[in-house]
Amino acid sequence: MNKICYGCGAKLQTINKNALGYIPASKASDAEYCMRCFRMIHYGEINNTVTPKEAKEIINKINKDVRFVIFLVDFLNLNDEVIKIFKSIKKEKMLVVNKCELIPRHINRENIRTFIRDYYGVSDYIKLKGGTTTHGAASILRFLVQENIKEAYILGISNSGKSTLINDLIDICDSKIAKTTVNNSANTTQDFIRVKINDDLTLIDSPGFILDNSLNNDTTSKSITAYSFNMKECETVGLIDNEYFFKFDAATPITFYTNSISKKAIKKYFRAAPNLVNTIKIDEPNTDIVIYGIGFITVKKCATITTNVDLKYIEIRKSMFGGLHE
Repeated sequence: MNKICYGCGAKLQTINKNALGYIPASKASDAEYCMRCFRMIHYGEINNTVTPKEAKEIINKINKDVRFVIFLVDFLNLNDEVIKIFKSIKKEKMLVVNKCELIPRHINRENIRTFIRDYYGVSDYIKLKGGTTTHGAASILRFLVQENIKEAYILGISNSGKSTLINDLIDICDSKIAKTTVNNSANTTQDFIRVKINDDLTLIDSPGFILDNSLNNDTTSKSITAYSFNMKECETVGLIDNEYFFKFDAATPITFYTNSISKKAIKKYFRAAPNLVNTIKIDEPNTDIVIYGIGFITVKKCATITTNVDLKYIEIRKSMFGGLHE
């Protein structure tokens, strides 16, 4: 059999039920998806037993090629580690920041692109895309047409929306081909998949990168939620079912951006939690505390914060929304 699964890119086979690409022999002639992807699409089952390709392996392959690269990261995972991966790609490329539907309406999106260029030193093309509609995909398609780009790699962090972007482009182009697997679990794509959108455009979907310094590589929601509080002196917030705590020594408004839909995504307390052994000093108003894999907290005023989160999972940056960028 010389066919690949349209959902994950694995070669279809009828021999080993526990290996990638398995389909029953009775389905071999007309199958488009392996059993893993079929059950993921139709029954919501999740199976992440396969390790994705290493980031270096993927990037080395890309850097030997001449094709354009579209790199996706979701709004919450925009951080130093991701930008280092993006910059290691030496080809002409575009950074697509996905799931941007919760960017406050009063924030000019061009200012967000300016922030990414200035703060992270990104000189490549930058596009912002909404999370649940084709908003942004049409702009990406227009760019590819204008630049006469016929083939492009789709790369990005796991769960950044690569397959969703491809499916949006399939819809926009009114293509008749089958859609790729979209699921809220890590590592849906196991190998490179060529997707011919139409006669003028072919996309090559790739396995998602897994971040090394991340508290969580899974998502519980397709969209991003914002929680705002006015913190008083010595108050504490507990994040993600009280797993992570941050105590503030001064009064300040904060907003927590996350993809968790749990009712306990954030809760305020009038007492400190135990084991708050790490210290974060916010010396400038309008600062983001980026928590790798969880989201970020925008702190409006200066404060000293104690937390139980290992500081290797923390990045402090100028606020994406505050100060000069409002």
